[in-house]
Amino acid sequence: MYSTMTKDSVRVNFTDAVLSDLVTQFEAIFGIEHSVAVFDADDVLVFGAEPRGRQPNYRAVYSASNLPAGSVVIYCDSPEPMLERGLVFFAATLSQIATEIQRRDQMADEVLSRYEELNLIYELGTKFAQGLGQEEIVEFVLNETNRLVQADAGVIYVWDSAGSSIVPVSHFGNKTNTDFWSGRIRELALSTLYAYDQAQLFEADRVICAPLRFNDELLGSLVLVYERDDKRFQAGDINLLTTLTQNTALFIYVARLVQKLADEKTVLEKTLTELQATKDKLSQNERLSIVGQTVGSLIHDMRKPLSNVMGYAGLLQETDLTHEERFEFAGQIIKYIEVFSAMAQEVLDYTSGDAGVNKSQTSVEKFMTYVADLLNPPGLARDTKIIVTYDAARDYKINVDAQRFVRVFQNLVNNSVDAIETHGGTQVDVRVEPIGNLLRFIVEDDGPGVPEKIIDTLFQPFVTMGKSNGTGLGLAIVDRMVMVHGGKIRYETSPMGGARFVFSIPHE
Repeated sequence: MYSTMTKDSVRVNFTDAVLSDLVTQFEAIFGIEHSVAVFDADDVLVFGAEPRGRQPNYRAVYSASNLPAGSVVIYCDSPEPMLERGLVFFAATLSQIATEIQRRDQMADEVLSRYEELNLIYELGTKFAQGLGQEEIVEFVLNETNRLVQADAGVIYVWDSAGSSIVPVSHFGNKTNTDFWSGRIRELALSTLYAYDQAQLFEADRVICAPLRFNDELLGSLVLVYERDDKRFQAGDINLLTTLTQNTALFIYVARLVQKLADEKTVLEKTLTELQATKDKLSQNERLSIVGQTVGSLIHDMRKPLSNVMGYAGLLQETDLTHEERFEFAGQIIKYIEVFSAMAQEVLDYTSGDAGVNKSQTSVEKFMTYVADLLNPPGLARDTKIIVTYDAARDYKINVDAQRFVRVFQNLVNNSVDAIETHGGTQVDVRVEPIGNLLRFIVEDDGPGVPEKIIDTLFQPFVTMGKSNGTGLGLAIVDRMVMVHGGKIRYETSPMGGARFVFSIPHE
């Protein structure tokens, strides 16, 4: 047996359930038993049995993102060409699944890294609220940034208006001192501060410099260095430092205003006005930050599905569950993990257009059953009653991206539930009915409804109904998804007294 591992191979972690299901179906189709085995890129057996001293009759390599990830083999007594062709198809199926698993893993890593960025910005705001001055802020930023990047050395320069230059105020690194930071690195930092709005790479990508500037005011620079030859900064590090230094510059600027307020009592009124204006700009900048937009909305929308996952996980800990119950609860957890992946991709797609929408034909009954299961998770009770009705359109078919289109219903229903839980109400109705060549969907509740002052701008980005969390992207995403699927959504007051959203899409 030979190894599928090459210099450019990848590793994919299939679940036993996925492999068992696929292998069992494949063996059943060809009338063979216990004949298929799956190996990883290191030729380690991950599923099936490997008869001792016996070579496989057929082998096919499966891949992930066009890179070898392992192989699947058949041991049989009577070799048949049909088995070999079937095995090639089976390997292609594994390749598709492996590529999707790899894509989801990469997406999860990206979401977690974005969360770290947002969390650092939040901590920075907390430090400022506690009264930290400029020196403490820059030291905190340097230490926390390096916690994410893991550089060998780093420094923060602060602008010296008297000398029209920058001076190092906080640094780390075993081989560095103040003199070190006054040479070549200082010149790179100064040129970056003058010429660029974003972080820049120098010295064969081993030095990264990010400017600290608020509007046209020069505040300083942040520099990180790799002293090892085998380490290089990446594009993600550029994005991280650019986001952090933009927010840090705002905090430094505000910190300087606070110090000015303490030192200049005679100009208190002017300083307070300037401080308030700067805080307003700070709030606006954070709100429009791509990290805050993407991760903030994602975390908010994940809370309810995540609570369902935690509920199912708790149920799985019960010792008296039947096999069928465990299978059902585990399936629900898998379903919500798939939803998390779709949610993350959806919010990222908001900033990059609609290229990620992949439509396929499905029945209304199948799709609405999927919607109902997500809105009313089996085995978990909800305080708000959610009624899903689709009998009138059960036999119709629609052409939709189910993973993306279901988020329309989740966003609308979650908004209704939030309103009901805080301002009163009892239920949310979701129904679909045929109207000519269209299917009309209605989501309505008996809650407080939408405030009149925001009705005209309800579907615009960043418009919220007074919620303390979320960024106001939910209804903007709903509007875009309905439009992508050939429809248009509108808001009206429900006969139940609450909010009512109506939209239609073509049926097949």
